[in-house]
Amino acid sequence: MSQVPPTQPGPIAPDPTTVRIAILVSAIFNILTAVSWAFTCIGIVLSVPLVVLAVFEIMHFNALAQPPYGPKRARTQLLGILEVCTILAGNLPSLICGVIGLAMLDKVRD
Repeated sequence: MSQVPPTQPGPIAPDPTTVRIAILVSAIFNILTAVSWAFTCIGIVLSVPLVVLAVFEIMHFNALAQPPYGPKRARTQLLGILEVCTILAGNLPSLICGVIGLAMLDKVRD
């Protein structure tokens, strides 16, 4: 019996699925938080930026569906930082998604 030499694993293709899911979940929670803030006295001040961020997150979620991912890395990092900043509006789930997105940023590369 002859032995087959072990093969070297090839490079693993990047898969930004985790980052995409974190961005989508953050967008959903941003919309929910914006709706809840809209019923208060200072609602417009906090609601409008959260809705705008949610729209950009949904657009970036769709953009991450197809490679190349490398040019989209900077926007992914910016959205992650903005998601972390949403804690100022009381949006804890978006903060968690932002941290996950920044931790998995290496998945968004060529």
